[in-house]
Amino acid sequence: MRLNKYLSRSGRASRRACDKLIESGKVMVNGKVMLDYSYQVNDDDVVVCDGSMINQLPGREVFLLNKLKGYISTSSDPNGRKKVIDLIKTNNRLFTVGRLDRDTTGAILLTNDGELANKLMHPKNKIERIYLVATKIDILKSEYSKLEAGLFIEKGFFVKGKLLRIGKKGGLITWRIHLQEGKNHEIKRIFKFLGSSVTHLHRESFAGFSVENLSPGKYRRVKKNELNRILP
Repeated sequence: MRLNKYLSRSGRASRRACDKLIESGKVMVNGKVMLDYSYQVNDDDVVVCDGSMINQLPGREVFLLNKLKGYISTSSDPNGRKKVIDLIKTNNRLFTVGRLDRDTTGAILLTNDGELANKLMHPKNKIERIYLVATKIDILKSEYSKLEAGLFIEKGFFVKGKLLRIGKKGGLITWRIHLQEGKNHEIKRIFKFLGSSVTHLHRESFAGFSVENLSPGKYRRVKKNELNRILP
């Protein structure tokens, strides 16, 4: 296994962050600084990362959580806000697979495997995300249907997906939107571009994992056979 992947699988950090640890000389193999992140780690190698020895790789854990409003997706927060990782009972360090804004609810995956998290987040793998959106301002069908062809929201920001109008009730219009990249604030930016604004945002599913049967704040462990269906 490549050194950067080995470090990521150990739960130290994402693969990109592990590359930086290696490049900065903070990783040693058999007592010597190792700067080659493609080095193949052998079973008898002694690997030390930032002064801490990696004894063995933990088993892979993947969880599906129905995120509550008010929780943040980062691993640490200097302001002491509530974090999604705090809802999962495990001794392993977890990474969130992508992020949801603090006021967004719904499906989010968490894993101790940084390499897996990186694969599921990478745009080239086109992992589907399905959202339910509530707005107060309607959009002409001729406008929102353009999303299927692709929209240039602004310079350097192109997005393509599928937007369906579900209905209107109690002054709110409900939409379902299918996307495959997970760009920063993309839902809110799409609706603003189309002349509307998001009142409520809920991710219905991620990579085919739905939270329909999970109560808000609850989670379940993703089974190995389920994971095999979506691994890029």
